[in-house]
Amino acid sequence: MSSLQEREISHKGCFEKKKLTSEELSLDKARIRFILISKFRNIAGKQKLGIIWMGLDPIVTSLIYLFVFTVIRANPNPETIFIGITLYRILQSSIKNGVESIRDFSGGLLSERVRTRVLIIAMIKYRLLDNLLQSIGVALVLLIYFESLYHGVIGFLIISQILGLLGEGFGLNFSKISHSIPDIKKIIHYILMIGFFASPALYPMSKCRGIHYKINEYNPFAYFVEISRDLLNLDSVFWELDHMVFTIMISILIIMTLNGYNRIDNLRWRISSWT
Repeated sequence: MSSLQEREISHKGCFEKKKLTSEELSLDKARIRFILISKFRNIAGKQKLGIIWMGLDPIVTSLIYLFVFTVIRANPNPETIFIGITLYRILQSSIKNGVESIRDFSGGLLSERVRTRVLIIAMIKYRLLDNLLQSIGVALVLLIYFESLYHGVIGFLIISQILGLLGEGFGLNFSKISHSIPDIKKIIHYILMIGFFASPALYPMSKCRGIHYKINEYNPFAYFVEISRDLLNLDSVFWELDHMVFTIMISILIIMTLNGYNRIDNLRWRISSWT
C-alpha cells in the first residue's frame, strides 16, 4: 500500500488511515523521547545545574519577595507566598508555551515527517515534567521545613499539574492569532504581569477588598491558589467563593484545552513549511 493510500490529505490536514504497526509505535516513542530531551537540553544550555534551576527559581523568587515584605513590615506568611508564586509561575509559563507553540512543529526532527500525535504527546509530557520540576522544590520546602500537612502538599502538586495543563491548553487557542499578529504575545505578557500583582499570589484573597475581591471571584487562578492554601490549613476563602462560577470557568477551560490540543494538526498543516 502506498503512502498516499495510507494517508488522507486535504485542506484540513493529513490523517492516518491505517492502524500503526508496533514498529511505527516504537519509532514514535523514540521520537517523543528525542523531543523531550531536546526541550530540556535547550533549557539547561551551558548551565552547570541545568534543569535544577527550574525547581530553584520559584524558591529563590519566593524568598526575595518574603525578604522585601519583611523589610517593609508587611508580616507575610511564608507558606502563602511560596504557594502563590509557584502556582502563578506555572500558569504563566504554561500559557506562554501554549501561545508560542506554533514556532516549530517539526519537533527538531527536520529529516523526516513527525506525526502530530507524537508532537501532542511530547508536549503534554513536557508540560507535566515542567510542572513537576517547578513545584517539587517548593513542595519539599513545605513538607520538610514548614512541616506542612502531607495530604496538603500532595494536593498542591496535583493542583500544579492541573493548572499547568489548563494553562497550556488555554494558550494554544491564541497561537494562530499570535503568529499572525506578534503584538499579541506582548499583550499577553503584560496581562500576565499585571495579573501576578492583581491575583492573590503574594497574599491570601482575604486581604482583597471591594472591587479587587469582586474581580478575583471571576479569576480561575484565585480558586486554584485558595484551595491549595485551604488544603494546607492556611488563610483561605475558598469555601466562601461561588463554586458554581468556578465550575463554569473550569468547564470553559477544559473545553478550550481540548480544542487547543485538537487544533494542533490543523495549525501545523496551515502554517508549518514541513507538515
